Amino acid sequence: MRLGNRPNAFLVDRTGVEELADGRAQKSGRGTFWWVFLLLMGLSTAWTVATPLMGVPDEPAHVIKAASVVRGELTGREMAGGGGFHLVKVPAGIAYYDSFGCFAQQKEITPSCVPPFDGDINALVDARTSAGNYNPIYYTVVGLPSLVNSGAGAVYGMRLINAVLSCLFLSIAFSALSKMRHRKWAMVAAAVSVTPMVLFLNGAVNPNSLEYATSAALLANLVLLLERSAEPDVYRRYVPPITAAACLLANTKGLSLLWLALMVITACILGTWPQIRELCRNAWVWAGTAAISLACAFALYWLVRHDSLESNPFEAAGYSPWAGAEIMMDRTFDYATGYVGQFGWLEVPAPLGAFVLWLGLAGALVMGAVVLSRGRTRTATIFLLSALLLLPPLLQAQAVETIGIVWQGRYVLALFLPLLLVCGIALDRTNPGPFSQQTASILYAAAALVALFQLWTFLQTLRRYVTGWAVDRRWSEMITNPSWQPPGGTLLCVALFTLMLVLALWLVRRAINAERRQPQLTA
Repeated sequence: MRLGNRPNAFLVDRTGVEELADGRAQKSGRGTFWWVFLLLMGLSTAWTVATPLMGVPDEPAHVIKAASVVRGELTGREMAGGGGFHLVKVPAGIAYYDSFGCFAQQKEITPSCVPPFDGDINALVDARTSAGNYNPIYYTVVGLPSLVNSGAGAVYGMRLINAVLSCLFLSIAFSALSKMRHRKWAMVAAAVSVTPMVLFLNGAVNPNSLEYATSAALLANLVLLLERSAEPDVYRRYVPPITAAACLLANTKGLSLLWLALMVITACILGTWPQIRELCRNAWVWAGTAAISLACAFALYWLVRHDSLESNPFEAAGYSPWAGAEIMMDRTFDYATGYVGQFGWLEVPAPLGAFVLWLGLAGALVMGAVVLSRGRTRTATIFLLSALLLLPPLLQAQAVETIGIVWQGRYVLALFLPLLLVCGIALDRTNPGPFSQQTASILYAAAALVALFQLWTFLQTLRRYVTGWAVDRRWSEMITNPSWQPPGGTLLCVALFTLMLVLALWLVRRAINAERRQPQLTA
C-alpha cells in the first residue's frame, strides 16, 4: 500500500481495494437500512397527515376496496351500466369517503366543504369502487385497520400501513446498493429517485407506491446477488428479500407482471454469464424462483379471470391505436411531471423549480450513464430508458379503442426509480474511485437544493388545503386563519417534515465525506 499525495486519499493495488470495498460495503449496509427507513417513514408520515382524507387520486376507490377485501368480498358485484365500477358491502363510515369530491380538482376550495357524517358508522351498506376487479393481495394487508375502526382512524391506519410497506422495500433497495463494492453514484441516484411524488404516494392508500418500491428493491438485490454470486453465504441473505419483493410486485397492479419481467431482464443484462450460471446452481435461488412462479401464476389468473385492466371510458375512447399512440408520443415529456409531483387529484403541481431540479438531476444521471459507460451497463441503461419512453404509447395504443387515454406519469414510477438506480450503478462501474473534492462540493450543494425544494413543495401543497389557492389568501393565514388543518396542526406537521430533512442532510454529508476517504486503485 502506498500513500498518496493528497489528504484523505491513498492508493492500493487492485486485490487490496476489492477486499477493502467488500468489508466496507458489508459494514455500511447494516446501518443504511434503518437510517433510510427512519427518514422515509418520517417524511412519508408528514405527507400522510398533510394530505386530507381522499385527497389522493383514486383513494376513495382503494379505501373501499380494502375494507371490502378484509371482510371477504374480493370483487363485489358489477353495477348495471356502471362501467368499471363494482358494488361492495362496507361499513357506512367507510362508504362515506366516496362523498369527498367537493374539493377534488378545485384549488380554491379546502376540505372544509366535506359534509359531516350522519348515521351509524358500523352499519354495512353498499358502496361503489372502481378497484373492484383489482388483485386483492395489497388490499388484504392495507385494509386491516378498518376491522377495528370505521372512521377516519381506519383511513389513517391504512395510509400508515402503506407507508410502512413502501418505506420497507425502498430501504431494502438502499441497503442493497450500499453493500455493493462500488456504490457511491448508486446511492446518489437512489436519493434523487425519492421525489416529492414518491413521498406523497408513500403516505396515501394507493398500490402505486408498493409497485415502485418493490420494483426498486427487486432490481437492487438482484444486481447485488449477481455481483456476489461466488460467495456461498450470500444466497440466504438476499434471496428472501428478492422473493418477497417479486411476489408482492407481481400482485400489486395490472401491469406489474410486465415491470417484474423488465427488472429481471435488466439484472441479467448487468450480470455476466458466469454469475448467472452460478445463480442457476443454487438451491436457494430455485426455491425463491418456485415461490415467485406461484405468485406470478396467481397474478396472471386474477388478471385474466377478472380483467383487472378494465376501466371506465376516458378521453379519446374509440380512437384508433395509431391515433392513441400519436397522442401518447406527443405527451411523453408532459407525463414526466408525474415523476416529480402532481398532488391532490392532479390539480396541485409541484413548483416549477422542483420540476427543473429533479428532471435535471435525472437527465444528468441518464446522460452520464449512456455517454460514459460501456458494454452491459450502457445496454441496461438504454434498455430501461427505452421501456420508460416507449411502453406508455404502446400500452395505451392497444387499449385506446375501449378505455381511451387514462395514462398518468406516476404509472411508470416502477420504471423511473430502477432506471436511476441503473444509471448510478453504471457510473460506479465506469469510475469506481472516490469522490473528488470538487464533486463532493457539487453534491453538497445539490443535496441542499433537493432539501429546499422538498420543503417548498410540501409547504405549497399544504397551503392548498389549509387556505386554498384563492388570490385573496396569504401565506400567513395558514396560521392565523386556516380553513382546514391536518391532525396535530399545521406547525407540528411542518416541524416533523423539516426535522427529517435536516437529519437527511446531515446523513448525506456524512456519506459523501466517507466516500471521499475511500481507497483508489493504482494505475
